[in-house]
Amino acid sequence: MKQLTDDELIAELKDRFAFNLKALVDLREMTAKLEVMNSRLQESEAVKGHFLSNIRNEINNPLTSIMGLSSQYFGGKFDPERYAEVSRMIYLEAFHLDFQLQNIFMAAELEAGEAEPAFSKVDIKTIVDRVVDAFNYQIKEKNISISVHMPDEFVFPTDARMLKLVLSNMLANAAEFCAEKGEIYISATVGANGMLLEIYDNGVGIDPVDQKTIFDRFMQLDNGTTKGHRGHGLGLSIVAALVELMGGSLTLESKIGHGCRIFIHLPETTTPVQDSAQGGNLFLFDDVEQF
Repeated sequence: MKQLTDDELIAELKDRFAFNLKALVDLREMTAKLEVMNSRLQESEAVKGHFLSNIRNEINNPLTSIMGLSSQYFGGKFDPERYAEVSRMIYLEAFHLDFQLQNIFMAAELEAGEAEPAFSKVDIKTIVDRVVDAFNYQIKEKNISISVHMPDEFVFPTDARMLKLVLSNMLANAAEFCAEKGEIYISATVGANGMLLEIYDNGVGIDPVDQKTIFDRFMQLDNGTTKGHRGHGLGLSIVAALVELMGGSLTLESKIGHGCRIFIHLPETTTPVQDSAQGGNLFLFDDVEQF
């Protein structure tokens, strides 16, 4: 065995010390990363657990109401004068259930990577009018004033189904957080850089520190036993995901007590488009009479 000189021994010890020190640093970094990952996994499981509990109520409650009301309706247990009121209640519960299921189905498509835009020449005014009509019941219940500003002849190449779901979630959110006799403003303009959609409501507003959180999947600022608003935390995350899929961008302006303003910019696609589309078959109840 070769005998090391003192200098060689010191150099060897230094090399081994440096190697062990680097290994220790790497181990600490890996441990820190694992701790962060573990924390995120725990948070994810907690959020998903809350979502599953919440979504059960979002589906069971309207479904139970529909079954109960329709059973009594056909059983002739209502005074004939209440038939219109009961029919309206059944419709509203069915509409809410359908809307929530559409969000769940789209979330599943996004999760599986199966959501791909199908661009066509879309009548934007028709889509906006249909979405506003669909949520007319919620707007009327709270005496909300809604105004729509855009050209009557407004055709733009985009995905009709995705755009309709984006607008539906934004309007549902605006109406939910608007106070009684509140105001909602919707506008759409088109220019050289594409189409700009704007939805404004003069509701409670969103604290700047929470403005990124609201676009996270399954997240709601209003949670727990004191939860006062319907929904399951998917709507705005779906909006953000669909806007990104369509190549657009989203900007939020809001602060507590001063309402909320959302801008969505959609560029004009270079992808070949179909001839025309007025709207995707998003709602089962598009053409029924509004109660």
